[in-house]
Amino acid sequence: MRAMRLFPWRSLRLRVVALLVLTVVLVLAAATALDIRLSTRIAERNLQERALTLAKEIDILLGSLWGRTDLRNFHHRLGELARTHRNVADVEILLPVGNQWRLLGSSGRARPTEPIPLDRLAMELDRPLWELLPGSAHLGLAVAPFHLGQRVIGSIRVKASLAEVERLSNLQARQALLLTLLSVLGISAVLGLILTRTIARPIRLLVDAMNAARGGRLDTRVHLRGSDELQQLGDHFNRMLETIATADQENRELVGRLSRFNDELETRVAAATADIAAKNLELQRINEQLWHVQKQLGRAERLAALGQMTAAIAHELGTPLNSVLGYTQLLQKEVTSRDGREKLAIIESQVRVMSQAIRNALDQTRTPSLERRPVAIAPLIEDTLRLLDPVLRAKRIAVTRDLAAAPATIAADPRGIQQILLNVLTNAVDAVEEGGSIVVYAEAASDNGGPPGLVVRISDNGKGIGSEDITRVFQPFFTTKGVGRGTGLGLTISQDIARAHDGSVRVQSRRGQGTTVEITIGPGESV
Repeated sequence: MRAMRLFPWRSLRLRVVALLVLTVVLVLAAATALDIRLSTRIAERNLQERALTLAKEIDILLGSLWGRTDLRNFHHRLGELARTHRNVADVEILLPVGNQWRLLGSSGRARPTEPIPLDRLAMELDRPLWELLPGSAHLGLAVAPFHLGQRVIGSIRVKASLAEVERLSNLQARQALLLTLLSVLGISAVLGLILTRTIARPIRLLVDAMNAARGGRLDTRVHLRGSDELQQLGDHFNRMLETIATADQENRELVGRLSRFNDELETRVAAATADIAAKNLELQRINEQLWHVQKQLGRAERLAALGQMTAAIAHELGTPLNSVLGYTQLLQKEVTSRDGREKLAIIESQVRVMSQAIRNALDQTRTPSLERRPVAIAPLIEDTLRLLDPVLRAKRIAVTRDLAAAPATIAADPRGIQQILLNVLTNAVDAVEEGGSIVVYAEAASDNGGPPGLVVRISDNGKGIGSEDITRVFQPFFTTKGVGRGTGLGLTISQDIARAHDGSVRVQSRRGQGTTVEITIGPGESV
């Protein structure tokens, strides 16, 4: 009883009142929200119809005035029309001039304007359209085609303010809120008086009796008048106390034994639970450590293999390549013929490519770094094919280029892109037989209005790759070439470079039917 006096909000009476009031509030809120929603929709629809009607009237009026008045009179007549229609914020007339739009007339101060898709759509459909003004939730836009005779020559915009609709909606919401508050107060007062007599007093007597029984006075009885459920509850309570008083002594002894047994059982269960929890925590910690060790071991093994291989390559090839490069540069100074210089330049570029390949293999143990800058695509592909021209001529391989759809430039790392092309083209050359063919196709990737990306497809009619190997072509050191003809790192390196460009490398192939490699380079910053 003391708890109820200290915390009256916990009483059954208050809960019943709160439940009923909440029900009424929810019903009123739902009905009010629906009414406000419907009213707002009707008001918005009326405003939309008025704006569209005004746009049609302006079309008719200006069609009749065309050629008989100057531009200032257009502004004046538009201003009069806007002022005579409440909620109209502005009226504009736009004429397309080439790829630009010209503001022919405005009810406000003339200013440059930007076209929106609704202007073109209204002119194409030859009927008025309505939508909310882009970027604003308070202005609606009615766009109608501007006719000169039977021909559509421009568009008419009527901007309608939704402020009045919102004001009426807010006023209706405030009135509904006030009505709801008054209803809550009235219902709470009436229900409080009724529940005090019918529920609160009998329950208080029952609670007092329960508190007395809880204090050990099992001779306590409750006397309630009436024949409702509370009176029946009081009778059952009295009979329950009689039963409890009869079995109290036996229950005391049983409770004592059960209490001792429960204490002992709880002690054992707590000890066992603590032991299991400690073992589970230790096992979880060991599993986490094992997972991290396995992950680090796999990474270390891969890096170790790459490091050993690239170190061997760098040791075996680095010094000879530097010597070849040095002698080539000396020969360029001694050779005077243009043809000889060009051949020496090709040798020098190939040596630099091999040196770069060694550096790229070493870079596999690190995250690829890029230096994006404007790259001309068609010249880059041609330069790459020119590097492979000797081997292409030796095997009489026909190369078909289709670069018409390629972007002029993209933002990329030219060295990385050329490395991908060299790796893929080298694989294609190795795959085709003498007299085979290779097709190089390039196109711009979808840019959605931003800077372009690049898609390059390199197809050959070589021996192809079996289905059992196609899923492994990007694994380091995996190759379908013979012994001594490949390291199995070309596609791995190419995939890493493409991913660093927000792109990818995909391979489609069937044994005996050739191979197609699709290289995707994501768009960088605008160039």
